[in-house]
Amino acid sequence: MSTRLLLLALPPVAVLLIASLLVQLMVERDRETVDQKAAERLTLYRQTILGEYEKYRYLPYMLARDPRATVVLNMGRPTESANRFLEEVAEKSGADLLFVMNRQGRTLAASNWRDELSLVGQSYAYRPYFHTALKGKEGQFFAIGATLGEPGLFLSLPSPVSGEPDGVAVVKVDMEPLEQAWAKGGETVFASDANGVIFLASVSDWRYRTLQEVSDDVRSQITATRQYADQPLTALSQNPLGNEKVVTVDGRTYRHNSAQVGLLGWTLHFLVPIEETRKNIWPIWASAIGLSLLYFVGLLIQRGRVLRRASALLRQESQGLRELNQRLVDEVDERRRVEEELRNAQSHLARSSRLAAVGQMSAAVAHELNQPLAALRMFVAGARKFLESGNVPAVEDNLKEIDSLQHRMATLTQELKRFARPAESRIEVVDLKNCITAAEKIARSRFEEDGVNLDLRLPVGPLNLETAPLKVEQVLVNLLRNGADSAAKAEDGKVILEVDRQGESIVVSVSDNGAGVPTDLREKIFDPFFTTKLSNGGLGLGLSISDRIAEDLGGSLQVKPNATGGATFLFTLPAPEGAVRAATLEAETAVLEPEAE
Repeated sequence: MSTRLLLLALPPVAVLLIASLLVQLMVERDRETVDQKAAERLTLYRQTILGEYEKYRYLPYMLARDPRATVVLNMGRPTESANRFLEEVAEKSGADLLFVMNRQGRTLAASNWRDELSLVGQSYAYRPYFHTALKGKEGQFFAIGATLGEPGLFLSLPSPVSGEPDGVAVVKVDMEPLEQAWAKGGETVFASDANGVIFLASVSDWRYRTLQEVSDDVRSQITATRQYADQPLTALSQNPLGNEKVVTVDGRTYRHNSAQVGLLGWTLHFLVPIEETRKNIWPIWASAIGLSLLYFVGLLIQRGRVLRRASALLRQESQGLRELNQRLVDEVDERRRVEEELRNAQSHLARSSRLAAVGQMSAAVAHELNQPLAALRMFVAGARKFLESGNVPAVEDNLKEIDSLQHRMATLTQELKRFARPAESRIEVVDLKNCITAAEKIARSRFEEDGVNLDLRLPVGPLNLETAPLKVEQVLVNLLRNGADSAAKAEDGKVILEVDRQGESIVVSVSDNGAGVPTDLREKIFDPFFTTKLSNGGLGLGLSISDRIAEDLGGSLQVKPNATGGATFLFTLPAPEGAVRAATLEAETAVLEPEAE
Protein backbone atom coordinates (compact mmCIF):
# COMPACT_ATOMS: atom_id res chain seq x y z
CA MET A 1 0.00 0.00 0.00
CA SER A 2 2.84 2.43 0.84
CA THR A 3 4.57 1.79 -2.52
CA ARG A 4 1.31 2.52 -4.36
CA LEU A 5 0.87 5.81 -2.50
CA LEU A 6 4.47 6.75 -3.28
CA LEU A 7 3.93 6.18 -7.00
CA LEU A 8 0.72 8.23 -6.92
CA ALA A 9 2.56 11.11 -5.22
CA LEU A 10 5.44 11.23 -7.73
CA PRO A 11 3.74 13.40 -10.42
CA PRO A 12 2.72 16.32 -8.11
CA VAL A 13 6.13 16.15 -6.39
CA ALA A 14 7.87 16.43 -9.76
CA VAL A 15 5.67 19.40 -10.71
CA LEU A 16 6.50 21.18 -7.44
CA LEU A 17 10.25 20.55 -7.88
CA ILE A 18 10.18 22.03 -11.38
CA ALA A 19 8.19 24.99 -10.06
CA SER A 20 10.81 25.50 -7.34
CA LEU A 21 13.62 25.64 -9.91
CA LEU A 22 11.66 28.08 -12.06
CA VAL A 23 10.99 30.24 -9.02
CA GLN A 24 14.71 30.45 -8.25
CA LEU A 25 15.44 31.52 -11.82
CA MET A 26 12.65 34.12 -11.77
CA VAL A 27 13.82 35.51 -8.44
CA GLU A 28 17.36 35.95 -9.77
CA ARG A 29 16.04 37.65 -12.91
CA ASP A 30 13.76 39.95 -10.88
CA ARG A 31 16.67 40.88 -8.62
CA GLU A 32 18.80 41.81 -11.62
CA THR A 33 15.92 43.86 -13.01
CA VAL A 34 15.42 45.68 -9.72
CA ASP A 35 19.16 46.35 -9.34
CA GLN A 36 19.35 47.69 -12.90
CA LYS A 37 16.36 49.97 -12.28
CA ALA A 38 17.93 51.13 -8.99
CA ALA A 39 21.20 51.98 -10.74
CA GLU A 40 19.33 54.06 -13.31
CA ARG A 41 17.30 55.88 -10.66
CA LEU A 42 20.37 56.51 -8.50
CA THR A 43 22.16 58.05 -11.49
CA LEU A 44 19.18 60.32 -12.09
CA TYR A 45 18.95 61.37 -8.42
CA ARG A 46 22.72 61.93 -8.30
CA GLN A 47 22.56 64.23 -11.34
CA THR A 48 19.65 66.09 -9.75
CA ILE A 49 21.64 66.76 -6.58
CA LEU A 50 24.74 67.79 -8.52
CA GLY A 51 22.61 70.01 -10.74
CA GLU A 52 21.20 71.76 -7.68
CA TYR A 53 24.72 72.13 -6.33
CA GLU A 54 26.14 73.53 -9.60
CA LYS A 55 23.20 75.91 -9.84
CA TYR A 56 24.38 77.83 -6.77
CA ARG A 57 28.10 77.03 -6.77
CA TYR A 58 29.02 80.33 -8.50
CA LEU A 59 27.36 82.54 -5.89
CA PRO A 60 30.05 82.34 -3.14
CA TYR A 61 32.68 83.21 -5.77
CA MET A 62 30.66 86.19 -6.98
CA LEU A 63 30.04 87.48 -3.46
CA ALA A 64 33.68 87.04 -2.45
CA ARG A 65 34.80 89.27 -5.38
CA ASP A 66 32.03 91.86 -5.31
CA PRO A 67 33.00 94.97 -3.28
CA ARG A 68 29.33 95.71 -2.63
CA ALA A 69 29.25 92.61 -0.42
CA THR A 70 32.82 92.66 0.92
CA VAL A 71 32.83 96.31 1.90
CA VAL A 72 31.81 95.26 5.40
CA LEU A 73 35.07 93.34 5.74
CA ASN A 74 37.09 96.47 5.09
CA MET A 75 34.93 98.61 7.37
CA GLY A 76 34.73 95.94 10.10
CA ARG A 77 31.04 96.62 10.78
CA PRO A 78 27.58 95.99 9.16
CA THR A 79 26.33 98.35 6.49
CA GLU A 80 22.83 98.77 5.08
CA SER A 81 24.11 98.88 1.52
CA ALA A 82 25.77 95.46 1.82
CA ASN A 83 22.65 94.00 3.41
CA ARG A 84 20.45 95.39 0.64
CA PHE A 85 22.80 94.00 -2.01
CA LEU A 86 22.75 90.52 -0.49
CA GLU A 87 18.97 90.72 -0.16
CA GLU A 88 18.59 91.57 -3.85
CA VAL A 89 20.99 88.84 -5.02
CA ALA A 90 19.19 86.20 -2.89
CA GLU A 91 15.82 87.20 -4.34
CA LYS A 92 17.02 87.02 -7.95
CA SER A 93 19.13 83.83 -7.59
CA GLY A 94 16.62 81.85 -5.54
CA ALA A 95 19.18 81.11 -2.82
CA ASP A 96 17.83 80.65 0.68
CA LEU A 97 20.41 82.83 2.48
CA LEU A 98 23.50 84.89 1.63
CA PHE A 99 25.84 86.27 4.29
CA VAL A 100 29.41 87.48 4.82
CA MET A 101 31.55 86.76 7.91
CA ASN A 102 34.81 88.28 9.13
CA ARG A 103 37.89 86.27 10.11
CA GLN A 104 36.45 85.74 13.61
CA GLY A 105 33.28 84.12 12.20
CA ARG A 106 31.02 87.11 13.03
CA THR A 107 28.31 87.82 10.41
CA LEU A 108 28.60 91.45 9.17
CA ALA A 109 26.02 91.30 6.35
CA ALA A 110 23.10 88.97 5.56
CA SER A 111 20.22 88.77 3.09
CA ASN A 112 17.70 88.36 5.94
CA TRP A 113 18.86 91.48 7.76
CA ARG A 114 15.25 92.73 7.97
CA ASP A 115 13.95 89.56 9.75
CA GLU A 116 13.56 89.24 13.49
CA LEU A 117 15.95 86.26 13.43
CA SER A 118 18.59 88.05 11.37
CA LEU A 119 21.99 86.41 10.93
CA VAL A 120 23.75 89.80 11.31
CA GLY A 121 25.85 89.80 14.45
CA GLN A 122 25.72 86.01 14.86
CA SER A 123 28.94 83.99 15.10
CA TYR A 124 29.34 80.75 13.14
CA ALA A 125 33.02 80.18 13.72
CA TYR A 126 32.27 76.60 14.84
CA ARG A 127 30.98 75.58 11.40
CA PRO A 128 33.38 73.43 9.28
CA TYR A 129 32.60 75.41 6.08
CA PHE A 130 34.03 78.56 7.77
CA HIS A 131 37.37 76.92 8.61
CA THR A 132 37.60 75.30 5.16
CA ALA A 133 37.13 78.69 3.48
CA LEU A 134 39.76 80.35 5.69
CA LYS A 135 42.19 77.74 4.39
CA GLY A 136 41.48 78.98 0.85
CA LYS A 137 39.29 76.07 -0.16
CA GLU A 138 35.67 75.71 -1.23
CA GLY A 139 33.50 74.69 1.73
CA GLN A 140 30.43 72.41 1.51
CA PHE A 141 28.42 71.46 4.57
CA PHE A 142 24.82 70.27 5.07
CA ALA A 143 23.40 71.26 8.45
CA ILE A 144 20.38 72.56 10.32
CA GLY A 145 20.58 76.35 10.65
CA ALA A 146 21.67 77.34 14.13
CA THR A 147 19.58 80.54 14.10
CA LEU A 148 16.54 79.72 11.95
CA GLY A 149 16.48 75.97 12.63
CA GLU A 150 15.97 75.18 8.92
CA PRO A 151 18.20 72.61 7.15
CA GLY A 152 20.18 73.44 4.03
CA LEU A 153 23.44 73.07 2.09
CA PHE A 154 26.05 75.73 2.98
CA LEU A 155 28.59 76.71 0.28
CA SER A 156 31.54 78.99 1.19
CA LEU A 157 34.64 80.66 -0.30
CA PRO A 158 37.27 83.03 1.19
CA SER A 159 37.23 86.75 0.37
CA PRO A 160 39.33 87.68 -1.43
CA VAL A 161 39.42 84.44 -3.40
CA SER A 162 43.20 84.41 -3.52
CA GLY A 163 45.72 85.57 -0.98
CA GLU A 164 45.21 86.15 2.75
CA PRO A 165 41.43 86.01 3.41
CA ASP A 166 39.69 88.88 5.20
CA GLY A 167 36.50 86.92 5.64
CA VAL A 168 34.18 84.28 4.20
CA ALA A 169 31.21 84.52 1.79
CA VAL A 170 28.49 81.91 2.39
CA VAL A 171 25.43 80.76 0.40
CA LYS A 172 22.74 78.53 1.96
CA VAL A 173 20.72 76.37 -0.49
CA ASP A 174 17.31 75.03 0.53
CA MET A 175 17.17 71.32 -0.39
CA GLU A 176 13.54 70.86 0.70
CA PRO A 177 12.09 71.21 -2.87
CA LEU A 178 14.39 68.39 -3.97
CA GLU A 179 13.23 66.24 -1.06
CA GLN A 180 9.57 66.96 -1.86
CA ALA A 181 10.15 65.89 -5.46
CA TRP A 182 11.53 62.58 -4.18
CA ALA A 183 8.46 62.03 -2.00
CA LYS A 184 6.06 62.76 -4.88
CA GLY A 185 7.86 60.20 -7.04
CA GLY A 186 6.63 57.43 -4.72
CA GLU A 187 10.07 55.83 -4.45
CA THR A 188 12.14 55.16 -1.33
CA VAL A 189 15.36 57.14 -1.65
CA PHE A 190 17.56 58.97 0.86
CA ALA A 191 21.01 60.55 1.18
CA SER A 192 23.53 60.10 4.00
CA ASP A 193 26.67 62.04 4.87
CA ALA A 194 30.17 60.76 5.60
CA ASN A 195 29.16 59.92 9.18
CA GLY A 196 26.21 57.81 8.03
CA VAL A 197 23.53 60.35 9.07
CA ILE A 198 20.48 60.54 6.81
CA PHE A 199 19.69 64.21 6.07
CA LEU A 200 17.54 63.97 2.90
CA ALA A 201 14.82 61.32 2.56
CA SER A 202 11.61 60.71 0.65
CA VAL A 203 10.24 59.23 3.92
CA SER A 204 10.19 62.16 6.35
CA ASP A 205 10.37 59.91 9.47
CA TRP A 206 13.77 58.61 8.34
CA ARG A 207 15.38 62.06 8.29
CA TYR A 208 18.18 62.51 10.89
CA ARG A 209 18.46 58.79 11.60
CA THR A 210 21.66 56.83 11.02
CA LEU A 211 22.68 53.86 8.93
CA GLN A 212 24.14 52.27 12.06
CA GLU A 213 24.91 53.20 15.66
CA VAL A 214 27.38 56.10 15.61
CA SER A 215 30.39 56.19 17.91
CA ASP A 216 30.81 58.62 20.79
CA ASP A 217 33.58 60.45 18.91
CA VAL A 218 31.31 61.06 15.93
CA ARG A 219 28.51 62.25 18.21
CA SER A 220 30.92 64.65 19.90
CA GLN A 221 32.02 65.99 16.51
CA ILE A 222 28.42 66.52 15.35
CA THR A 223 27.56 68.20 18.64
CA ALA A 224 30.57 70.52 18.41
CA THR A 225 29.60 71.71 14.90
CA ARG A 226 25.87 71.82 15.79
CA GLN A 227 25.28 70.12 12.46
CA TYR A 228 21.95 68.48 13.36
CA ALA A 229 20.89 70.56 16.38
CA ASP A 230 19.45 68.32 19.09
CA GLN A 231 18.32 65.41 16.89
CA PRO A 232 18.70 62.02 18.70
CA LEU A 233 20.34 60.33 15.64
CA THR A 234 18.91 56.87 16.30
CA ALA A 235 19.74 53.95 14.00
CA LEU A 236 17.32 53.32 11.13
CA SER A 237 17.67 49.54 11.43
CA GLN A 238 18.93 47.13 14.06
CA ASN A 239 21.36 45.75 11.48
CA PRO A 240 23.81 48.20 9.84
CA LEU A 241 22.78 49.02 6.26
CA GLY A 242 26.31 49.33 4.84
CA ASN A 243 26.55 47.57 1.49
CA GLU A 244 24.02 44.87 2.32
CA LYS A 245 21.68 44.03 -0.54
CA VAL A 246 18.74 43.09 1.70
CA VAL A 247 17.84 45.30 4.67
CA THR A 248 14.93 45.46 7.11
CA VAL A 249 13.56 48.84 8.18
CA ASP A 250 10.55 49.26 10.51
CA GLY A 251 9.63 45.63 10.07
CA ARG A 252 9.67 45.72 6.24
CA THR A 253 12.32 44.12 4.02
CA TYR A 254 13.88 46.00 1.07
CA ARG A 255 16.34 45.42 -1.76
CA HIS A 256 19.13 47.99 -1.16
CA ASN A 257 21.36 49.76 -3.70
CA SER A 258 23.61 52.80 -3.19
CA ALA A 259 25.78 55.25 -5.16
CA GLN A 260 28.35 57.94 -4.23
CA VAL A 261 27.83 61.66 -4.89
CA GLY A 262 31.49 62.44 -5.53
CA LEU A 263 31.75 66.22 -5.27
CA LEU A 264 29.82 66.40 -2.01
CA GLY A 265 30.99 63.17 -0.34
CA TRP A 266 27.41 61.98 0.14
CA THR A 267 25.92 58.52 -0.45
CA LEU A 268 22.55 57.96 -2.16
CA HIS A 269 20.46 54.94 -1.16
CA PHE A 270 17.60 53.43 -3.16
CA LEU A 271 15.26 50.86 -1.55
CA VAL A 272 12.78 48.61 -3.34
CA PRO A 273 10.32 46.43 -1.39
CA ILE A 274 11.47 42.83 -1.52
CA GLU A 275 8.04 41.85 -2.85
CA GLU A 276 8.95 43.35 -6.22
CA THR A 277 11.77 40.82 -6.59
CA ARG A 278 9.22 38.03 -6.17
CA LYS A 279 6.19 39.30 -8.04
CA ASN A 280 6.69 36.84 -10.93
CA ILE A 281 6.92 33.73 -8.76
CA TRP A 282 3.25 33.63 -7.79
CA PRO A 283 1.98 32.65 -11.26
CA ILE A 284 4.48 29.79 -11.26
CA TRP A 285 3.36 28.51 -7.87
CA ALA A 286 -0.30 29.03 -8.82
CA SER A 287 0.22 26.98 -11.99
CA ALA A 288 2.07 24.22 -10.13
CA ILE A 289 -0.57 24.03 -7.40
CA GLY A 290 -3.35 24.12 -10.02
CA LEU A 291 -1.81 21.19 -11.90
CA SER A 292 -1.42 19.27 -8.66
CA LEU A 293 -5.05 19.91 -7.76
CA LEU A 294 -6.20 18.76 -11.21
CA TYR A 295 -4.17 15.60 -10.72
CA PHE A 296 -5.78 14.93 -7.35
CA VAL A 297 -9.25 15.65 -8.80
CA GLY A 298 -8.58 13.01 -11.43
CA LEU A 299 -7.59 10.58 -8.70
CA LEU A 300 -10.79 11.37 -6.81
CA ILE A 301 -12.87 10.75 -9.94
CA GLN A 302 -11.19 7.41 -10.40
CA ARG A 303 -11.72 6.65 -6.74
CA GLY A 304 -15.42 7.52 -7.15
CA ARG A 305 -15.79 4.94 -9.86
CA VAL A 306 -14.28 2.32 -7.61
CA LEU A 307 -16.63 3.33 -4.81
CA ARG A 308 -19.67 3.04 -7.09
CA ARG A 309 -18.71 -0.51 -7.94
CA ALA A 310 -18.27 -1.22 -4.25
CA SER A 311 -21.69 0.31 -3.58
CA ALA A 312 -23.26 -2.15 -6.01
CA LEU A 313 -21.72 -4.98 -4.04
CA LEU A 314 -23.04 -3.48 -0.82
CA ARG A 315 -26.57 -3.36 -2.17
CA GLN A 316 -26.31 -7.04 -2.93
CA GLU A 317 -25.43 -7.64 0.70
CA SER A 318 -28.21 -5.44 2.09
CA GLN A 319 -30.41 -8.42 2.82
CA GLY A 320 -27.76 -9.87 5.07
CA LEU A 321 -27.43 -6.51 6.80
CA ARG A 322 -31.16 -6.40 7.53
CA GLU A 323 -30.91 -9.79 9.18
CA LEU A 324 -27.94 -8.59 11.17
CA ASN A 325 -29.94 -5.52 12.22
CA GLN A 326 -32.69 -7.74 13.57
CA ARG A 327 -30.16 -9.64 15.62
CA LEU A 328 -28.88 -6.34 16.99
CA VAL A 329 -32.41 -5.37 18.03
CA ASP A 330 -32.68 -8.65 19.93
CA GLU A 331 -29.35 -7.95 21.63
CA VAL A 332 -30.52 -4.48 22.64
CA ASP A 333 -33.59 -5.97 24.31
CA GLU A 334 -31.35 -8.41 26.14
CA ARG A 335 -29.06 -5.59 27.28
CA ARG A 336 -32.05 -3.67 28.64
CA ARG A 337 -33.08 -6.70 30.67
CA VAL A 338 -29.52 -7.03 32.03
CA GLU A 339 -29.47 -3.31 32.89
CA GLU A 340 -32.68 -3.71 34.89
CA GLU A 341 -31.11 -6.53 36.86
CA LEU A 342 -28.00 -4.37 37.37
CA ARG A 343 -30.09 -1.52 38.80
CA ASN A 344 -31.68 -3.94 41.25
CA ALA A 345 -28.25 -5.19 42.27
CA GLN A 346 -27.07 -1.59 42.75
CA SER A 347 -30.05 -0.92 45.01
CA HIS A 348 -29.07 -3.90 47.18
CA LEU A 349 -25.47 -2.66 47.17
CA ALA A 350 -26.55 0.79 48.36
CA ARG A 351 -28.40 -0.79 51.33
CA SER A 352 -25.29 -2.84 52.11
CA SER A 353 -23.17 0.33 51.96
CA ARG A 354 -25.45 2.07 54.46
CA LEU A 355 -25.15 -0.91 56.81
CA ALA A 356 -21.35 -0.80 56.41
CA ALA A 357 -21.37 2.91 57.25
CA VAL A 358 -23.33 2.18 60.43
CA GLY A 359 -20.79 -0.53 61.33
CA GLN A 360 -17.90 1.87 60.68
CA MET A 361 -19.47 4.52 62.87
CA SER A 362 -20.00 1.98 65.66
CA ALA A 363 -16.41 0.87 65.43
CA ALA A 364 -15.29 4.52 65.51
CA VAL A 365 -17.36 5.19 68.63
CA ALA A 366 -15.84 2.16 70.35
CA HIS A 367 -12.34 3.18 69.29
CA GLU A 368 -12.63 6.77 70.47
CA LEU A 369 -14.30 5.87 73.80
CA ASN A 370 -11.71 3.20 74.68
CA GLN A 371 -9.03 5.88 75.15
CA PRO A 372 -10.82 7.98 77.81
CA LEU A 373 -12.18 4.75 79.40
CA ALA A 374 -8.63 3.51 79.92
CA ALA A 375 -7.72 6.80 81.54
CA LEU A 376 -10.92 6.61 83.61
CA ARG A 377 -9.92 3.19 84.97
CA MET A 378 -6.52 4.59 85.94
CA PHE A 379 -8.05 7.53 87.84
CA VAL A 380 -10.59 5.22 89.60
CA ALA A 381 -7.81 2.89 90.71
CA GLY A 382 -5.77 5.84 91.91
CA ALA A 383 -8.76 7.25 93.83
CA ARG A 384 -9.20 3.93 95.65
CA LYS A 385 -5.55 3.88 96.70
CA PHE A 386 -5.67 7.49 97.84
CA LEU A 387 -8.92 6.74 99.74
CA GLU A 388 -7.30 3.79 101.51
CA SER A 389 -4.38 5.98 102.53
CA GLY A 390 -6.72 8.79 103.61
CA ASN A 391 -5.35 11.27 101.08
CA VAL A 392 -8.61 13.16 100.55
CA PRO A 393 -7.17 16.06 98.42
CA ALA A 394 -5.71 13.53 95.96
CA VAL A 395 -9.07 11.73 95.84
CA GLU A 396 -10.79 15.04 95.04
CA ASP A 397 -8.28 15.74 92.27
CA ASN A 398 -8.92 12.31 90.76
CA LEU A 399 -12.69 12.84 90.99
CA LYS A 400 -12.28 16.11 89.12
CA GLU A 401 -10.31 14.30 86.40
CA ILE A 402 -13.01 11.58 86.29
CA ASP A 403 -15.71 14.23 85.93
CA SER A 404 -13.68 15.89 83.12
CA LEU A 405 -13.29 12.54 81.35
CA GLN A 406 -16.99 11.73 81.51
CA HIS A 407 -17.73 15.18 80.11
CA ARG A 408 -15.20 14.49 77.35
CA MET A 409 -16.82 11.09 76.59
CA ALA A 410 -20.22 12.74 76.26
CA THR A 411 -18.75 15.40 73.97
CA LEU A 412 -16.96 12.76 71.88
CA THR A 413 -20.23 10.93 71.39
CA GLN A 414 -21.78 14.11 69.99
CA GLU A 415 -18.73 14.72 67.80
CA LEU A 416 -18.83 11.21 66.34
CA LYS A 417 -22.51 11.67 65.52
CA ARG A 418 -21.42 14.61 63.37
CA PHE A 419 -18.50 12.68 61.78
CA ALA A 420 -19.96 13.28 58.31
CA ARG A 421 -20.68 16.98 59.08
CA PRO A 422 -17.48 18.32 60.66
CA ALA A 423 -18.31 21.98 59.98
CA GLU A 424 -20.77 21.95 62.91
CA SER A 425 -17.96 21.60 65.51
CA ARG A 426 -17.51 24.51 67.93
CA ILE A 427 -14.67 26.90 67.01
CA GLU A 428 -13.03 29.07 69.66
CA VAL A 429 -9.73 30.77 70.49
CA VAL A 430 -7.62 28.39 72.60
CA ASP A 431 -4.02 28.00 73.73
CA LEU A 432 -2.62 24.97 71.89
CA LYS A 433 -0.45 24.21 74.92
CA ASN A 434 -3.61 23.48 76.95
CA CYS A 435 -4.79 21.02 74.29
CA ILE A 436 -1.37 19.32 74.38
CA THR A 437 -1.47 19.08 78.20
CA ALA A 438 -4.99 17.60 78.15
CA ALA A 439 -3.98 15.05 75.51
CA GLU A 440 -0.88 14.12 77.56
CA LYS A 441 -3.02 13.37 80.62
CA ILE A 442 -5.30 11.06 78.63
CA ALA A 443 -2.42 9.23 76.94
CA ARG A 444 -0.25 9.10 80.10
CA SER A 445 -1.41 5.62 81.10
CA ARG A 446 -0.29 4.11 77.79
CA PHE A 447 3.25 5.50 78.24
CA GLU A 448 3.44 4.15 81.83
CA GLU A 449 2.20 0.73 80.77
CA ASP A 450 4.67 0.47 77.88
CA GLY A 451 7.60 2.06 79.75
CA VAL A 452 8.04 4.79 77.12
CA ASN A 453 9.40 8.27 77.93
CA LEU A 454 7.47 11.30 76.66
CA ASP A 455 9.22 14.65 76.04
CA LEU A 456 7.00 17.68 75.50
CA ARG A 457 9.07 20.47 73.98
CA LEU A 458 6.86 23.53 74.07
CA PRO A 459 7.59 27.23 73.59
CA VAL A 460 7.63 29.54 76.57
CA GLY A 461 4.85 31.88 75.34
CA PRO A 462 1.22 31.00 74.55
CA LEU A 463 0.20 29.39 71.25
CA ASN A 464 -3.21 30.97 70.65
CA LEU A 465 -5.16 29.92 67.56
CA GLU A 466 -8.78 29.77 66.48
CA THR A 467 -9.84 26.10 66.21
CA ALA A 468 -11.97 23.29 67.72
CA PRO A 469 -10.06 22.26 70.90
CA LEU A 470 -11.71 18.83 71.40
CA LYS A 471 -10.90 17.79 67.86
CA VAL A 472 -7.31 18.95 68.27
CA GLU A 473 -7.09 16.88 71.49
CA GLN A 474 -8.49 13.82 69.64
CA VAL A 475 -5.74 14.06 67.02
CA LEU A 476 -3.01 14.60 69.61
CA VAL A 477 -4.20 11.66 71.79
CA ASN A 478 -4.20 9.36 68.74
CA LEU A 479 -0.70 10.50 67.69
CA LEU A 480 0.71 10.13 71.24
CA ARG A 481 -0.79 6.65 71.76
CA ASN A 482 0.39 5.50 68.33
CA GLY A 483 3.87 6.83 69.14
CA ALA A 484 3.87 4.98 72.48
CA ASP A 485 2.81 1.72 70.79
CA SER A 486 5.57 2.07 68.19
CA ALA A 487 8.32 3.10 70.68
CA ALA A 488 7.38 0.28 73.10
CA LYS A 489 9.21 -2.17 70.83
CA ALA A 490 12.51 -0.27 71.19
CA GLU A 491 14.97 -0.81 74.02
CA ASP A 492 14.85 2.81 75.14
CA GLY A 493 11.39 3.84 73.91
CA LYS A 494 10.95 7.57 73.54
CA VAL A 495 8.35 9.92 72.02
CA ILE A 496 9.09 13.63 71.41
CA LEU A 497 6.35 16.21 70.83
CA GLU A 498 7.60 19.53 69.41
CA VAL A 499 5.84 22.69 68.22
CA ASP A 500 7.11 25.04 65.53
CA ARG A 501 5.68 28.04 63.64
CA GLN A 502 6.10 28.00 59.86
CA GLY A 503 4.75 31.16 58.23
CA GLU A 504 1.03 31.37 58.99
CA SER A 505 0.82 27.79 60.32
CA ILE A 506 1.69 25.96 63.54
CA VAL A 507 3.17 22.48 63.10
CA VAL A 508 3.00 19.87 65.91
CA SER A 509 5.45 17.02 65.26
CA VAL A 510 5.21 13.71 67.18
CA SER A 511 8.34 11.56 66.67
CA ASP A 512 9.13 8.07 67.99
CA ASN A 513 12.14 5.78 67.78
CA GLY A 514 10.14 2.72 66.81
CA ALA A 515 10.28 0.67 63.64
CA GLY A 516 8.76 3.43 61.49
CA VAL A 517 6.26 3.16 58.65
CA PRO A 518 7.38 1.27 55.53
CA THR A 519 7.40 3.29 52.30
CA ASP A 520 4.73 1.13 50.64
CA LEU A 521 2.34 1.66 53.59
CA ARG A 522 2.61 5.46 53.95
CA GLU A 523 -0.21 6.08 51.48
CA LYS A 524 -2.49 3.47 53.10
CA ILE A 525 -1.90 4.32 56.74
CA PHE A 526 -4.66 6.96 56.75
CA ASP A 527 -7.24 4.63 55.16
CA PRO A 528 -10.16 3.50 57.40
CA PHE A 529 -9.67 0.08 59.09
CA PHE A 530 -6.05 -0.16 57.95
CA THR A 531 -3.82 -1.10 60.90
CA THR A 532 -0.47 -2.66 61.63
CA LYS A 533 -1.34 -3.28 65.33
CA LEU A 534 -2.41 -6.89 64.98
CA SER A 535 -1.11 -7.77 68.42
CA ASN A 536 -3.09 -5.21 70.44
CA GLY A 537 -6.32 -5.39 68.43
CA GLY A 538 -6.21 -1.94 66.78
CA LEU A 539 -9.22 -1.15 64.57
CA GLY A 540 -7.38 1.12 62.10
CA LEU A 541 -9.69 4.11 62.66
CA GLY A 542 -7.49 6.41 64.76
CA LEU A 543 -5.33 7.84 61.99
CA SER A 544 -8.25 7.89 59.53
CA ILE A 545 -10.36 9.96 61.93
CA SER A 546 -7.36 12.17 62.76
CA ASP A 547 -6.67 12.82 59.08
CA ARG A 548 -10.34 13.73 58.56
CA ILE A 549 -10.30 16.06 61.56
CA ALA A 550 -7.06 17.79 60.43
CA GLU A 551 -8.59 18.43 56.99
CA ASP A 552 -11.82 19.78 58.56
CA LEU A 553 -9.77 22.19 60.69
CA GLY A 554 -8.09 23.57 57.57
CA GLY A 555 -4.79 21.79 58.25
CA SER A 556 -3.14 18.52 57.29
CA LEU A 557 -1.65 15.34 58.74
CA GLN A 558 1.46 13.78 57.22
CA VAL A 559 3.98 11.08 58.07
CA LYS A 560 7.68 10.89 57.25
CA PRO A 561 10.73 8.96 58.52
CA ASN A 562 13.13 10.49 61.06
CA ALA A 563 16.83 10.13 61.88
CA THR A 564 16.24 7.39 64.51
CA GLY A 565 14.50 5.12 61.99
CA GLY A 566 11.09 5.77 63.50
CA ALA A 567 8.16 7.79 62.25
CA THR A 568 7.35 11.50 62.59
CA PHE A 569 3.75 12.67 62.25
CA LEU A 570 3.29 16.35 61.30
CA PHE A 571 -0.01 17.90 62.46
CA THR A 572 -0.36 21.31 60.75
CA LEU A 573 -2.93 23.91 61.89
CA PRO A 574 -3.59 27.31 60.30
CA ALA A 575 -2.64 30.29 62.48
CA PRO A 576 -2.75 33.52 60.39
CA GLU A 577 -1.00 36.49 61.99
CA GLY A 578 -4.05 38.72 61.56
CA ALA A 579 -6.52 36.36 63.25
CA VAL A 580 -4.41 34.65 65.92
CA ARG A 581 -2.72 36.43 68.79
CA ALA A 582 0.25 34.07 69.02
CA ALA A 583 3.60 34.95 70.59
CA THR A 584 6.80 34.45 68.58
CA LEU A 585 8.15 30.95 69.11
CA GLU A 586 11.49 30.93 70.95
CA ALA A 587 14.32 28.43 70.76
CA GLU A 588 14.09 27.62 74.49
CA THR A 589 11.83 24.59 75.22
CA ALA A 590 10.53 22.98 78.36
CA VAL A 591 10.78 19.21 78.89
CA LEU A 592 7.81 17.85 80.86
CA GLU A 593 8.05 14.38 82.45
CA PRO A 594 4.87 12.32 83.25
CA GLU A 595 3.85 12.60 86.90
CA ALA A 596 4.11 9.47 89.07
CA GLU A 597 0.96 8.08 90.67
